[in-house]
Amino acid sequence: MIRHLHIVTSLGLRSVTNLKFPILILIVLWPTLSLAEITANPRLFHAEYVAKSEGFPVKAKGVRELQRLENGDYRLTSSATSMLARVTETSEFSFADDQLTPSRYDYTRGGLAKSKQTFIAFDYGSMTLLHEDGTSELIAGTLDKLSYQYQLKLDLANLELSEHPSSTLEYTVADGDKLKHYRFRIAGEEVLTTPAGDMLTVKLERIREHGSNRQTTFWLAKEHDYLLTKLKQQGNGKGFELNLESFTLSE
Repeated sequence: MIRHLHIVTSLGLRSVTNLKFPILILIVLWPTLSLAEITANPRLFHAEYVAKSEGFPVKAKGVRELQRLENGDYRLTSSATSMLARVTETSEFSFADDQLTPSRYDYTRGGLAKSKQTFIAFDYGSMTLLHEDGTSELIAGTLDKLSYQYQLKLDLANLELSEHPSSTLEYTVADGDKLKHYRFRIAGEEVLTTPAGDMLTVKLERIREHGSNRQTTFWLAKEHDYLLTKLKQQGNGKGFELNLESFTLSE
């Protein structure tokens, strides 16, 4: 089992209750997981997705992108747009020794949906997190919602190179002043047919608490830098699906 301590997010699915917008949030909740091998610098990427919700005809377009900033840091952006709303998340972080160090996280939602803005600023001098709820202690190794997901893909790469690989990945996620636990199980491989071609994928399942009927599954393209290829979520009589349309990866 791989464990990273005190991973931070200021927003979770619980903050979205209107069923008109879950397809947007699903796109934002999981940024593109992009890796083929461990390199000195993360590979930059741009990927586009389409999402649909059972019983709801409006589709949303999603975009994931990793950019290199002038100061050498990185910006990971995840956005989703439909005729109803637009949701955007960004995370800025530095990278060294396969570990991300975030500096700022931002979330915005607009359109017909109720507008919302949240942020997290990382102050390593005072070891403090500044967010919409005030301030809290910054624990070494803390990540935000987007950077934690990018850290996950680095951990998957390390698992492939490990002599004793684990089938479970575990993270601690803080939502404001609350800590949550995210666990993922590697459930094998599967070939998926997409508009971008056939993809050999690794299937990754979210491990829920006992008694939960919610299921979340991700398919990551093993031969295309572990790009997020498909996401499916079911439970409580609802169903959502996210599918890859196109992508580019830097060399």
